[in-house]
Amino acid sequence: MLFRTSHRVERVLVQGFLLVILAGALLLYLCNNYIYNLPLSLVDSIFLAASGVCVTGLTTINIGTDLGLLSQIILLILIQLGGLGFMTGMMLMAMAVGKRIGVKSRMSFLSGLGVEGIHGAVKLFKIVIHYTLFLELLGATFLFFGFILHGETTSTSIYYAIFHSISAFCNAGFSPIVNGLNGFSLSFIVPGVIMLLIILGGIGFPVFAECWQAIADNKKLSHYSKMVIFITISLIIFGAVFIIISDWDHSFRELPFLSKIWNALFASVTCRTAGFDTVAPAHFSTLGRIIMITLMIIGASPSSTGGGIKTTTIGVLAVSVWNELHSRRETTFMHRAIPHSTVRRALALTVVYIITFFNAAILLTYIEKMPFADVIFEAASAMGTVGLSTGITPNFSSAGKIILVLLMFWGRVGILSFFASIVSRDKGPEIVYSDTHIPIG
Repeated sequence: MLFRTSHRVERVLVQGFLLVILAGALLLYLCNNYIYNLPLSLVDSIFLAASGVCVTGLTTINIGTDLGLLSQIILLILIQLGGLGFMTGMMLMAMAVGKRIGVKSRMSFLSGLGVEGIHGAVKLFKIVIHYTLFLELLGATFLFFGFILHGETTSTSIYYAIFHSISAFCNAGFSPIVNGLNGFSLSFIVPGVIMLLIILGGIGFPVFAECWQAIADNKKLSHYSKMVIFITISLIIFGAVFIIISDWDHSFRELPFLSKIWNALFASVTCRTAGFDTVAPAHFSTLGRIIMITLMIIGASPSSTGGGIKTTTIGVLAVSVWNELHSRRETTFMHRAIPHSTVRRALALTVVYIITFFNAAILLTYIEKMPFADVIFEAASAMGTVGLSTGITPNFSSAGKIILVLLMFWGRVGILSFFASIVSRDKGPEIVYSDTHIPIG
């Protein structure tokens, strides 16, 4: 059933994320400067809050040494809110105080997850909350033992486990450890749990709900879930293979045989919007960085904690190309037709995303006078809400940091959703024009 309303969902989501970023920046600034007496500029506060809410992981400071404990906790809360989504947080607070969830709130929540309509909002909301808390708690439990085995104290292991579990599931990539996970390239427990949390957070809440129902009630998966699962597995495998080929004797040359494969797999997973690294991206070969940029642009799946143009966008475009090569009139996937409007939206998203990303990289190169190879990696990481960096982020000027903030913000709320929130909709009946012939190729 179609549900029409003048309520601008995109505008609510964009404004909501913006307000959380500004509030988070203010809290970080006041807390770090006046409680811990650790200098944190206003620009860096905005950058850090935006990176947390947009679950990116890029940072201009060292989280472990330059942020006080309370500031780190504030950042962790911003990461959790950013991963769940603004409307999920609003619904959680409303339900906590016994307030009824209205139609507009249901629409905004579902729209934030890429679902149309208003039906099933509360049920899906409960699945999202239970799914998130269960996996983050389970992940923290295993990470605790991993950090203990790595030689950390009990209290430090508890804190690191909770922080990394939330950060990994939300695909944020923040770490309170001074050198991040660079000291875990020979470890298997911590990177393994981190990888699982990244994947589970990146497949999307509706897909998990369907998988749960498929197991519990023996229901069939939708074509959407099948596409997400197939593309996710394919990207992880092929990404790892290509990274092994590109960096076997480069960034991985000093690692043992199995560790080379393990770290390539970790890099393939984390490039899909998480931002953790066991081997610093600055050590990767040029080909390795190109592969990583490609994975960062693709990103995670819709209705997930990750960014990028999304797996289904790539899937729809790939299916469209395949059908065009076979001269088929319709775009079909597994004996189902994909509407032309979906193909058009996938194409529009990809074109706008890539143009914005490249223009931002060119502008940053001009402003910062840095090598284009490093800047384009940074731009891809920001807009893909990944968080990987070659180490140049702290060296950006205030103007460069603001551009990265915009890229992170667009990457999290969706570039099309952002423009839809500021562009007026066409009203009235659509005019049908006669066709014209424009040769292609």
